[in-house]
Amino acid sequence: PWHAQLVRPLAAGTIKTGDRLLVTYMARCVSGDTGTAAAKLQLRATTSPMIGMTEFITFGKDWEQVDQPLLAKLDAAAGEGELVLFLGEKAQSVEIANVRVLNYGGSIDLSALPQRKKTYAGREAEASWRKAAFERIEKLRKADYSVKLTGPDGKPLADTFVQIELDRHQFGFGSCVTRGLLTKEGPDGDRYRAIVAKTFSRVVYENDLKPDTFPRDEAGFTELEKSMAWLKEHGVGIRGHYLMQEAVDGWSRERLADPAKLKADTLASVRERIAFAGDRVTEWDVINHPVAWQGAELFVQKGPPLDTLMMDVFKEARGLTKLPLCINEDQIFRPGPQQDRTFALLEKLKRDGLRVDGLGNQAHFHSSFLPSPEELLKVTDRFATVVPKQVITEFDVVTNGDDELAADYLRDSLIACFSHPAYDGFLLWGFWEDSHWLPEAALWKRDWTIKPNGAVWEQLVGNEWHTREKLKTDKDGKVSWRGFKGTYRVIAGHGTSAPVTPGSAESPLEVKVP
Repeated sequence: PWHAQLVRPLAAGTIKTGDRLLVTYMARCVSGDTGTAAAKLQLRATTSPMIGMTEFITFGKDWEQVDQPLLAKLDAAAGEGELVLFLGEKAQSVEIANVRVLNYGGSIDLSALPQRKKTYAGREAEASWRKAAFERIEKLRKADYSVKLTGPDGKPLADTFVQIELDRHQFGFGSCVTRGLLTKEGPDGDRYRAIVAKTFSRVVYENDLKPDTFPRDEAGFTELEKSMAWLKEHGVGIRGHYLMQEAVDGWSRERLADPAKLKADTLASVRERIAFAGDRVTEWDVINHPVAWQGAELFVQKGPPLDTLMMDVFKEARGLTKLPLCINEDQIFRPGPQQDRTFALLEKLKRDGLRVDGLGNQAHFHSSFLPSPEELLKVTDRFATVVPKQVITEFDVVTNGDDELAADYLRDSLIACFSHPAYDGFLLWGFWEDSHWLPEAALWKRDWTIKPNGAVWEQLVGNEWHTREKLKTDKDGKVSWRGFKGTYRVIAGHGTSAPVTPGSAESPLEVKVP
């Protein structure tokens, strides 16, 4: 889709990061019923740094007005930018006219600009799939629990009113985080940690355990250790991300001229980071982007010794840790090459006897393609035939300022995935606008004002899927309840127990309340 382009320079006007821009033009298809196009604003430089990009949009045989807003991610002085219309998503003949880029500055709400309203199948309030999903959640994600309570003196807390509350979900709800913000002093650091502590049960470091950004300076290393200690203290698990990327990245490109050294350095880095993390992580993404995007430069294409590097790393990791080992890929929910090639790879690895314990589904979405919740479940069923478990690892959704659409899609994605037995986690790729690769997709604004999608997260994870019961013990100090799977605290009088995983009615766990 990227090779057929119409390029126009932005001759006048400056652009500042955060400016609200509108790409507007007339279009019609002259070779069929529909045509498609997407717009990108970029700097006129060798690497074409992106100012912003729209989704692909469809238009018909008659002239149509196309209006697509976007948020500027870079500054551009007058004459430094250009508009690129991508027209090669399919074979087509189209006509384009009256092309303009309008800059509305940084104060207007992006959703106030002209644009087509987007939605998705299954969004309606009474959708039948949602009722069935809630029923599955009730059966799948809850358990019958019992504890036998004793007081500070070791005697049963008989006939005593107590409060039972979920401390951490067994299911991995959370987000990517950074060591810097987890250890940052001041109001922003405090607010960041408060959100993590309130509803997260698992996180993943955005960059801090990758080969190129793993800290080797004393200050960075100390910061990472401190952040991991804080997460452990608060009962929040950590996914290891990632041991290597099959698509050539900056770290590997620096070593590409000497393939033997690149392989040796990669394996040494794998050993270093697995040893450092130990059992402080719950699992590892061994390979990030094993099939990658169209046009990606892959090691498997390089010939010996790099063509087997992905498998060499997997085998090395298997010999170093007993933790679950996963692969992590994007666009799993979109029909096409990445979905099909990822499935074929998992099939092949299974046939070859190389165990892959989980599939990380990055789940980056844009309003140009929002598969229905039923489609999410269908795709999950397909991959469940070749891998034991799945995790949503990097969820975000960009909707060009339609906050209601973003909130609804997060809600329904959470419900669908939490209801499917294949999943054991759902992680966002950031939650704060000031620390997000796509600021529009954040759940909290820069000033910590919660957005509609953040309200959805807190309502579901922190309220509807949270267990809090006031109960009375029997004569033996025993109390029973049904609640979401995870660890619990027991509050009796002025005493609160440590977090525990409760026992069953037949074998209640004895819990001492200080």
